[in-house]
Parts: sequence; C-alpha cells; structure tokens
Amino acid sequence: MDRPENTLQKFETGIAGLDRATRGGLPKGQATLVLGQPAAGKTILCLQILARAVERGERGVFVTFEESPEQVRRDAASFTWGADLLESERWQLIDAGPHPGAEAAGEFDIGGLLSAVTAAAGSNAGWVIFDGIDQLLQLQPTPRAAIEQIRRINDHCETHGQAVLITGKARSDSPAPAWLEGIEFLLSSSLLLSARVVQQKLNRSLRVTKYRGSDHVADEMPMLIDGEGIQLPYHEALPIGQPAAGSERLNTGIPRLDSLLGGGIHRGSSLLISGRPGTAKSTLAGTFAETRAREGERVLYISFDELETAYVRNLASVGIDLASPVASGTVRFQDFSAYASSVTEHFLALRRLIDGFAPDCLIIDPVSALLKASATEGAHLATEQLSDLARRRGITTVLTALSGVEGPEGEATLGYVSTLADTWIVVGYNERGGERNRSLSIVKSRGSAHSNQQRELILSDSGLDLADVYASGSEVLMGTARAMKERENQERERQRQLERERRRLDLEQRILQAEAERQRLEAERDHLDRTSGETDRLEHDYHEEIRRRRDPDHDPEPFKEGQHADGGKQH
Repeated sequence: MDRPENTLQKFETGIAGLDRATRGGLPKGQATLVLGQPAAGKTILCLQILARAVERGERGVFVTFEESPEQVRRDAASFTWGADLLESERWQLIDAGPHPGAEAAGEFDIGGLLSAVTAAAGSNAGWVIFDGIDQLLQLQPTPRAAIEQIRRINDHCETHGQAVLITGKARSDSPAPAWLEGIEFLLSSSLLLSARVVQQKLNRSLRVTKYRGSDHVADEMPMLIDGEGIQLPYHEALPIGQPAAGSERLNTGIPRLDSLLGGGIHRGSSLLISGRPGTAKSTLAGTFAETRAREGERVLYISFDELETAYVRNLASVGIDLASPVASGTVRFQDFSAYASSVTEHFLALRRLIDGFAPDCLIIDPVSALLKASATEGAHLATEQLSDLARRRGITTVLTALSGVEGPEGEATLGYVSTLADTWIVVGYNERGGERNRSLSIVKSRGSAHSNQQRELILSDSGLDLADVYASGSEVLMGTARAMKERENQERERQRQLERERRRLDLEQRILQAEAERQRLEAERDHLDRTSGETDRLEHDYHEEIRRRRDPDHDPEPFKEGQHADGGKQH
C-alpha cells in the first residue's frame, strides 16, 4: 500500500543504532543538520551513511568544503566498508572548498554547485552530503545571506526527493552552528555529535536534537568509532534469541548451596555474588564455570581482574580444573583492563564476544570493574543492557561485584547490579576472637524458596563447601569459635555420660546389696520356720508325757538304778 504524499518518508542510514533511535532513518526530501566539535565524527557519519546506501544499490554525492578529496578517501579507507565504497561507481566526490586566501566580494549564489550535484547524482541518488559547508558560507557578507543558501539547498533536496546531510561546527555542546546561527530553526531535523574527555578518555555521544513529525530518542546516546565506523551500541535492536522458559535448574557445583537455593539457579536467570576482596567470589564463579562445562555447556568467562594463566592456576589450588575445558574450547576466557577502555567500548566488546561465541553461560568477574572505566553514561546502562541481552538469549549469567566495608551492598548497589539479578548471594567475613572466617548468605532468589541463614564457606584442596549452621543462642559460630564451642559441648556431654554411668553403677551396687539382704532375710526366715516347728514338736511331746503320767490308769515304769525320775542317769 502506497503512503499518502503528506506522510513523512525516511531513508535508512544503515547505522543500526541511529535507525532505531530515529524510528526508521532520516527524512527523505529534507535536509538534516549534523553539528559537532572537532573529532566528534561528523565526516565519518556521513561517509558511513553513503557507503550503506551504495551497498543497497543507490547513488550518492559527497561534496567536501574542508578536506581534500584525497583526505576524504583516506578517511573512508580506514573502515571495513571503505574499500567497497571507494571501488564503487555509484557515488561522486566533489571538491567545493574555497581556495586558500579567497575573499568574498558581496553575496554569491550556490546555484552552480547545486547544478553540479544534480548532474552527478543522476536520477536515483538517495543521499547528498555537504560536508563542512560552513567553511564556504562564512564568506557570505551576512548571516541572512548564508541562511538563504541553506534554504535553497533544502528546497533542492525536496524537489529531487533526496536526503541531504549538512555538516557544520558546533559551539561546545550547543545545537547552534558556529557560523550559521539560525539554520537550526530552518531545518526539520538535526543531529549533535559531542566529544568530551572523561577521566583522560575521549567519550563520544550523539543526540537527535530535533526531528519534526517523527518520534525519536531525544536522550544523549553514547557513541563509538571503531573499525566498523559509527556505533551506537545501546540503541541497536537486540538480536532475537530463545529466552529460557520452564523451571529447569542448574547446579552450581556446591551441593549444599544448591539445596539452599531449592535445587540450583534457574536456566536463563542471573546470579550476583558480591563481597569484599578475598571472600572467594571468583572461586565460586570458577566452580560454576567448571560444573557447567562438565555438563557440556559453553561458558564465556570475562575477567577484569586476572589473567587467564594466573586465574586457572589459582583455581587448581582448591581442586577446580578450568584448564581442561579452556583447552577444549568449552570455556572461553577473556581478560580486560577496566581502565584501558570506556564503559561503552567494554560493552561493545562484550556484546561482540557473546555474538561470536554464543555461550550457554556468561560470567563477568567482577562487573563492578565497569565503575572504574571512564563513561558519561555510567556503568548501570552497560550492566542493564548486558543483563537484558543475556536474558533474551536464554543465557545463564553469573556476575561478581566488589562490595564496600560498611555493608554487603557496597559497589553492587552503586552499580544497581543487585536490582537486576534474580539471585543475590553475599559472601563476607565472620570476625570473632581475632579470626576471620568466610561466610555465605542468600539475600534474595526470585521464584525460589531459600534459606536466610548465614553459613560458613569452607575452602579446601577438594573445592568449596558449606558447613551446617551452628548456632549458640542467637549467634552463629564459625571457625575456631565453633570448634571451641563444639569441644566444650562435647566435654559437657562426656561429663554427663560419666555421671550417668556412675549413677548406673551405684544403682546396680545398691540392687546387689538389696538382693543379698533379701536372701539373708529369707534364710533367716526359713531358719526361723524350721526352729519354730521343732520347738512346737518338743513342747507337744512334753505335754503328752505329762498328760500320760497324770493319767490314773498309767502304770509308771519303775525307776532303775542310776536313773532320776525324769529319765536321766544318776551321777
């Protein structure tokens, strides 16, 4: 369906970030003012737009007023797209610079130049570029005369349906040109390129200061110039990926930590490990990298602190083998110097590594190092963009961050990393009795039930482990304090066991004594029972004898010599 004639039409610039920021490109049939300080990238921007147009089969014209044609060609040749542009016959380079020392005598008409441009452009020229035209127009006797020439250029491009770029010098970061005050109100769109030194590093940016009839990004956008030309890394459309779905969990390599996290971390989520120096942040990240590589996943390890050789050696001392997966290509280790580049340069380099390696897992150790790099936009934007890119592609991300002395958040909060992470683990020191012991606690874990208790983190030759919680009252003990308390409790338990054994032996002795007394009493009772029966019998016999003798019918036996009456012998 054809667009209505009164609808704003655009030409794509071929610069992904700029096309996205302008919602499709710059206006067709209108002139766009491109202002900037020296070294801001005005000429490169125009050459790159022209190169992309030529790639699409369009024609173009580049009119230079300041640099020589040879210099323009050298500028183009230094970029990846330059060779194709220079070899193409679809564009014309016109040298329109005034001769050195030339002086204007009254007003002059730019009509002749426009006729030459029309002849060079042909019938299907998409872009016409007037680079450094302020060098010519400043020779006009009045600003009004100069503006009138710009009006003629704008009318010319509207008549021929071309997109025209007019570059000029800016005063500091002002949207007004140095020699053409007022044309910023005449033209319907304008771009402002800035170049500022921040922490001894050059930081470039681009801002769409005006765009009539079109939605656009009005914020200042960090800009880079590298071998591929102008880059607006934060405003390029993110590649379509396969975001992780479902509830699959990945183990961290530490079984007890996985248990505390409800089975591990979700695939495609982000884990932040923050802590003070020496609290084993990198070791935890290395454990995760080795574990995921052992499962056959591709791991991209970005280090801002250590070189590969030293890091792999240090991990080996605690039983973590990262050398094998690095050698096999499962793990790619890339080290950076935080101070060597700006935040935007780091971000672009990381994004290109992700594009090229296509990792399943990404580790940045530490992401807080971006705070050290120079930037006009801050490290938060880079971190947020990296996290969003990883999440959209289903990449599981582990970020480490240095924290301050006053609290567990420290630089992790300064960089807003903690707000982005799905799971946040804090490692620190438990200081007691002149001793430091590493500790680990889980601050948050979205979508997971997790422990809120602090545990001792143990480093040994066989790797990392977590000790069970050992509480004494309301305090969790670690290290020597825990060992002393355990020995104290063991001694107390031993004393209780000894006391119980003593009491048992005493009771058994008393039972034996009671048993012996019982047996003695039973024997005495039996003896008493026996003696009582004999006495009863003798008494019975005695009474029977008396009764018999008193019986009148009884015939007493005669006494024998030597025998008493009771039957005894006489002595």
